[in-house]
Formats: sequence, structure tokens, C-alpha cells
Amino acid sequence: MNILYLADPTSIHDEKWIKYFSDKETNKTFLMPRAGHPRQPAHRPHSSGACIMEPLLDFSMLRFFRTLWSAMKIKSIVRDQQIDVIHILYAEPNALWCLFRDYLKVPMIITTRGTDVLKTIPEVFEKTRAINYLVAPAYRMAFQKTDWITCTSRNQADAIGSFSGRSEKISIIRTGVDLNQLEKYGELATVLSDTNYILFPRYIKPLYNHEFCLDAIERMSPKNKAAYKMVFLGRDRGDLAYQQKLEEKMSTMHGVQFIFLEQQSQNNLFQLYRMASLVVMTPHSDGSPVSAMEAILCGAKLILGPLNYDEEIFANVAVKLKRWEVNELTEAMERLLGEAPPPVSTAWRQQVDRAYNMSQMEKIYNSVVLEA
Repeated sequence: MNILYLADPTSIHDEKWIKYFSDKETNKTFLMPRAGHPRQPAHRPHSSGACIMEPLLDFSMLRFFRTLWSAMKIKSIVRDQQIDVIHILYAEPNALWCLFRDYLKVPMIITTRGTDVLKTIPEVFEKTRAINYLVAPAYRMAFQKTDWITCTSRNQADAIGSFSGRSEKISIIRTGVDLNQLEKYGELATVLSDTNYILFPRYIKPLYNHEFCLDAIERMSPKNKAAYKMVFLGRDRGDLAYQQKLEEKMSTMHGVQFIFLEQQSQNNLFQLYRMASLVVMTPHSDGSPVSAMEAILCGAKLILGPLNYDEEIFANVAVKLKRWEVNELTEAMERLLGEAPPPVSTAWRQQVDRAYNMSQMEKIYNSVVLEA
């Protein structure tokens, strides 16, 4: 099968999805980035195994001829590479290319991840800017025209139904965790080898709401402040202005020691989860976070924010806050530091197994190609 992915070449999640299918000898995979993504050498193999194509300018309602030219560019790739299916790995804005489904004459699939359909696209329907009176119905039609939609959480499927009216051929397919790789822990940085620490693993972007965690840390007891270091990840790799804001707040917090690590390899992340006394992640919006699944599989105690996470995944293996209240987070952190991590069942492991989830994705590929 030949698959064209409209995806982000710098996204580790996109890489995981694509690599599963690139590794199969019966598949050929191609990755078309957006023009706004960091430039990648065209017609060269990507780390996912896909061949990088020339970048695609974003769909524009106002620049019709530019959009039409881009659609023709996709059409030529479909023809030249004998593409069997186009897979969009993040809905905003690439889902709009599904408006050309009849012109491209190839099955199209949209995968949503969280913020795209829980926040960004719904805002188009709520705002009163003139352009949104064009963009909102365009998104509605694009989601209706696509051959299949996959979501990484059930609340994403509910959101899609709310703004598009679609209720059929929507599946829950999660990125999942490579359970084989999970067993191969990397070497942990020496600075943490004999340290008790609380880990805040989401990278440094305003979406991940680290200032909320800092406020909770500030209210911890002096005893726990002294006993545990606070570890953040992604130094100098995220939003640098946001990082500066966080570092300024950290510098004013007395009695707390912060460790700000650079971006870590996947194996090192597994080791960090395994040795953490507690893991905390409180983003403003989320899908089914792979990082949370990884932490649980590594035996970590986990706190999540008060979002609509899938109950079957996180209900019994993580603590979810009830409200966006700093005191509640502080109390949860201090309580869990004295508790044992919850057990994880074999059935739960299958739900978050990457191989299982991608095998379900493969069935969808075969279904839409067969029906085309």
C-alpha cells in the first residue's frame, strides 16, 4: 500500500504512526509537510522511513488560485506515486484538503489529536470574524467528506459530532506505547541517579500550563520542598519567552531546587518516569497523552488536570483533579508522595499497546481502499 501523510516531520507522534507502516515491506510511505514546518530536504528519507515531499502551502479560503494549485500538486503526487490513501495526522488546518476528496479520487483519513478538535477548530465556529463564516462551514464539510476519522480520545469524537454532525466511521485509535522499547531503559543522567524528584515531563509551551504547577509547588510543605527536587524537561527547545517567564518564577521560590533538563531521548524518558517519585502533567487541553501512558507503564504515580480524559484509560491508574485549583494540586501531590502506584492489568496494557492500535489503523486503511 502507498500512503501519503500530511504530517509534521518534527512531531515524534507523527513519526511513530508513520514508522509502523514504513517498516512493513509491502508499504511505501510519503510525508508532505506544511510550508510552515521546519525545512526538510525533499525526496530524502525521513526518520520515520517516509520519503519527504515538497512542502504544501496552507489551505486558504481567500487565496483560491493558490489553494487550487496546491490541490493540483497533491493530485500529481497521487498519480505519480500511485497513492492508495491520504492520511492527515492533525486536523488543523490540513483537514480542509478533504474538500478536494472528489477531485483527488483517493480515500482520505483524518486523525485528530486533541487541541485541534477540542479547541482550535471549535473556536472558528465561535468567533465572529467575517472569514470564519467561510472557514467554519468549510471545516464542517471537510469532516463530512472524509472517508474515515480516527481520534485519540472519545471526547474528540464527541467534539467532531458537535461541529460537523458526523457520527459514522469514527474510531478511537491511540498512538500507544511501544511495549518492546519500553523494556529497554536508557542511562539516566548522573545528576538524577540518587535524587528524589517530581517530574513535569510536558515540554515548555504555554499549552502545558507549567505556571499552574509552579504555584502548587510554592504551596508545598517545607519538608517536601526539601525532600524532592522539581524536574522540568525541554530546556531551550520550546517557547523561549515562556521558558524565561517560568525561570523567573523559579528563581523567586526559596527552599525549592529545580532541575531543568534538555530534551531527552525516548529511552531516557522511560528511565525518568521509572525513577520519579511522582509525575505531574496539567495541560490546558489534551487528547490521550502518550507520555501519561508511558509514565503509568513505567510504574509512576501520575496526576492529571481536570480534563475530559477517557475513563477506560485513566480512571483507575491516575489521579485526575476535579478543578483548576492550585490547592487541590498541592494536596494531591503531597498525598501521592506517600502512596504506592496503582497496579496495571494485562487488559489495560493492550489498550495502550502501539502495535495493537496500529493494527486497528491498518484495518481502516484496508477498508477505505477496498471501498474506493
